[in-house]
Amino acid sequence: MTSETSKVAATDPTPPVVIPTAYATGYEKAAKVDPELAAAYIRHTTMGDPLADAVAADLMSFSSRRVHTLLATVLQNPRELPPETPESLRHFMAEVLDLPEWFDEEIAMTASRAFLRNSDTVLAALVGGSIVEGFATLISKSFRIRGRVTVSGVRRLKQNGLQLIEQYLPGGMSPLGDGWKLTLRVRLVHARSRMLIANSDEWSHERYGLPISAATVLLAGSAFSGRLMQHVAALGGDFSREEREAYVHVWRYTGLLIGIPKEILFHDEASAVRSFEIGRMCEPRADHDAIIMANSIINSAPLVVGIKEVESRRKLAKYAYQISRGLIGDELANTFLFPRTRGKAVPVLRIQNRTKRLIGRVLPRWRRTRDLERFRALVDFVNLGRLEHSYSLPTTLYDEESSDW
Repeated sequence: MTSETSKVAATDPTPPVVIPTAYATGYEKAAKVDPELAAAYIRHTTMGDPLADAVAADLMSFSSRRVHTLLATVLQNPRELPPETPESLRHFMAEVLDLPEWFDEEIAMTASRAFLRNSDTVLAALVGGSIVEGFATLISKSFRIRGRVTVSGVRRLKQNGLQLIEQYLPGGMSPLGDGWKLTLRVRLVHARSRMLIANSDEWSHERYGLPISAATVLLAGSAFSGRLMQHVAALGGDFSREEREAYVHVWRYTGLLIGIPKEILFHDEASAVRSFEIGRMCEPRADHDAIIMANSIINSAPLVVGIKEVESRRKLAKYAYQISRGLIGDELANTFLFPRTRGKAVPVLRIQNRTKRLIGRVLPRWRRTRDLERFRALVDFVNLGRLEHSYSLPTTLYDEESSDW
């Protein structure tokens, strides 16, 4: 291609799809599989989040502490906003308080019960599978530029885990619930980060589209929902068909709150998996930024669970690499330069999880003890310390120079 940005007509009468050049090869392949979804994905690589972007811009003049105080107050009582609340934030809150008719609290409770019963397996699938796969996309470039994972990998993993847990605790995603609040905070962090990266010299709009675009957020949502359920199944998770759909149902609402446009939002497990597959196909091949991010996540895992002794960390990191390779496949693992392993960690773990489930049915007391241990591990996993409930936003492009958030 001679120009930085190419235009390819979609298969329907909609306007031509403007393709950032990094996506051109992937889009050509994806369009042969699902032309409508591929075109929609590419179209959204140049779109952001107008509601959240306006808030992020208006809050730029506020100090970090003032942002925290304002957002904490607004999210706690959004119907009585402080006088200094920007008009953009008032409009944002009016939109997110509108609970969609299709969201069902009973289905959410089904998801909560299944998550709590499988929390260890879900978190293993999240860290070893979905987060790592997410960094095979251009999101890795945004994170590498800001340095969020390389500098604060442990905190990043704990934040992901905390949001996931709050989503699936009973009532977590109801308006004013803790999961609801955390999701909106993540959306505003994305908006601020998008603004900082987009205005930097390190990002090429013609080549990459918009940083943390609507397409990027769709891919993340589908990775953490439908694709995650595939990884959980591979690890021997105990989810019925109904519970899998319930899990995605909660993430569908999370996706809406986190800024996925309605026109491309998945509606069930199958469509979430399809969005992930086509989105991944559209994305450019993983580069050095993806390699850095993926390896940072795996090597942060031992510290997340509190293992600091060097040799023990190495052993657990080696095991995490085995699990991840088994989930994401050899092709992507080799692209990430993951160490080659002979072990079959995923099949072994799947058998172990199924065996424990059978033992629990026979020995109820043992099952209750294990459930308590699992819950304690869950709490330890997401213990963020003093900054746990911060609503501050990043203040500079490079995270090491930013005020705490």
